[in-house]
Amino acid sequence: MKLIKGFRDIFPYSDNVIEDSVLWNFIEKSISSKLENYNFEKIITPIIENKTTFNTGIGNDTDIISKEMYEFLLYKDSQVTNDIIYCLRPEGTASTVRSYLENSLFKRRKINKLYYMGPMFRYERSQKGRYRQFYQVGAEILGSKDIFYEFELISLGVDLIKETGIDDFVVEINSIGDINSLNKLSEEVRNFTNKNKEKIQDSDFEIINKNPLRFLDKAIHKYNFEDIPKSSDFISSDSKLRFDEIINLLDKNNIKFNINHQLVRGLDYYNDLVFEIKSDSLGAQDTILAGGRYDKLVSKFGGPETFCVGFAAGIERLILLSSSDIRKKAYERIDFYVAYQKPDFKEFANEVCSRLRKIGFNVLIEYEFKNFVKQIKSADKMNSKMLITIGEEEMNAKSIKIKDMSSGKEDIIKNKNIEKDIKNISNNEK
Repeated sequence: MKLIKGFRDIFPYSDNVIEDSVLWNFIEKSISSKLENYNFEKIITPIIENKTTFNTGIGNDTDIISKEMYEFLLYKDSQVTNDIIYCLRPEGTASTVRSYLENSLFKRRKINKLYYMGPMFRYERSQKGRYRQFYQVGAEILGSKDIFYEFELISLGVDLIKETGIDDFVVEINSIGDINSLNKLSEEVRNFTNKNKEKIQDSDFEIINKNPLRFLDKAIHKYNFEDIPKSSDFISSDSKLRFDEIINLLDKNNIKFNINHQLVRGLDYYNDLVFEIKSDSLGAQDTILAGGRYDKLVSKFGGPETFCVGFAAGIERLILLSSSDIRKKAYERIDFYVAYQKPDFKEFANEVCSRLRKIGFNVLIEYEFKNFVKQIKSADKMNSKMLITIGEEEMNAKSIKIKDMSSGKEDIIKNKNIEKDIKNISNNEK
């Protein structure tokens, strides 16, 4: 038996950081905490969706739909039927919008701030930081066109990056304008590529014919077309005003950014603001987090016109770039290691563990008895914050000895006062 290419196991104490479930769990908790800090609420959608959800949301002409989708062949009377096609979800925004409409969330609240976290699936070339089953966290604000929500998302994105200890990153922003602006830009890109068709590969003309805007990134990085039309030349006065306001907010709040007029994003549903947070440490696949405004997506699904803005980030990439300090913190999850000198002391040691767990502490005890000194060494190896020892003296005195593993400070606590005194010690340490 062998693991399928593009997929991987996630387990504790892996030598590979993106396969280490302890670090993974720590990062996910940190991200969730930060999102909830901004008052986003979690939405959980199925891994399997109707393919039409993504046909409508992403666009039939995208590589995601035409080349990368994991689809299910459905059989009826031993024959393949195309009546309904299910697929593994390739991204989270379309699923969120589908749920938003199907469950009439817009009737419950005018503005919905939702986040999701989970696996996505795309059949694409596996490489560093990119897998066929990959994990995303996304944040969506549905129901408002207020500029401050766009600023909030960029600010949140920066905070999420910093939360994982990443400091080598850059924020890039652009305005691609409203629908009319995008149509004008598309037409000019077509005219430009037709004039330069002898320099462009046939395979890229397939992209241009489907959606010329997707060619803009290649125009710079692959062909070095410096004179390719820019979105800034075609945006409306309203779009420019909105973009200027965002720039002003970012400046006032000391969020550093670069304006990249070639930035358009790869999906069809964006308009006006688009943004990416990148890191050179990832190599060619340098985007950690990306998003923008998508005001026409809800109506494409048959819903009311709804102003929306959101982003998605790759969890694997956040983990890959996480700092050594964050990785160390991930393994400092054990509050107390309980060591007992003799097998006869196990019952009392277990009682201590149960009492500490009931008041919210993470406690480790090894029931298969080993040498007292080895237990104490294990506490250090497992990065336990505190060590509780139960020896002869403690058993006779009906007490426990507690040691702070960083400072070396020790205290003796009577059995009857365990909960109260340990809470006090823990609060003092904080």
